[in-house]
Amino acid sequence: MITGHNTDVRYGDVVLHVQTEDKGYSNPFIESLIYFGGQVVVANRANYADLLQSGKGDDEIMAFMDHQHRTMIKSIQSGKFDDKISAFLPEKPKTQTIETEPAPNFDIAADSGRTLDQVILEYLTTEAEQEQLLLVLEEEVELKVGSAAELALRARSSKHGLPVGGASVTVKMISTFGGPRTLGLGDTDTSGFLRLPIEIPTVDRGTAALIITASSKIGQAELKHLL
Repeated sequence: MITGHNTDVRYGDVVLHVQTEDKGYSNPFIESLIYFGGQVVVANRANYADLLQSGKGDDEIMAFMDHQHRTMIKSIQSGKFDDKISAFLPEKPKTQTIETEPAPNFDIAADSGRTLDQVILEYLTTEAEQEQLLLVLEEEVELKVGSAAELALRARSSKHGLPVGGASVTVKMISTFGGPRTLGLGDTDTSGFLRLPIEIPTVDRGTAALIITASSKIGQAELKHLL
């Protein structure tokens, strides 16, 4: 199972939470949920069994998950889920103005034969084709508090799969008690690879997670692992 993504998205004067995660090879679905106030507002599941059947692995599944997560965010910003989201929001007085995020500037008049959904889909497809940084954990490793671990990380381009060298990687631990702690720093080599040993501190109470962030000229990528 690949570590998922969590993003807060401003929608007018409220904040929605978008969560996308892989359900695992035994249940090959990428599930995206939009939350407001702890309630699921929108749910979207996509099956990737065809990727497994064609011999694809974690890199392709990660790219598929990244695309679905970005698509959900763009759909919120473009107003695609307005009806569903509005049903969960508290009712505003009619005299009060609700500020909304500006929607993409679609020129529908240029091709009146297309529906709004088709225009939005074309826009999202164009966004997905832009080059992104992908970060994967190449070797399975047991990550738990109070133990040492060695992370085998690989940075690649989402567009052509080539390695990304010189990506700066930071490993931090965050917890519900105490501030974030930096556990490791390093840069990927010319093959996009970095082997990084870390020591995970003991946590006496609460919940902790590892946040692995990579930064490069083509953008940032992040992996999260609950400890």
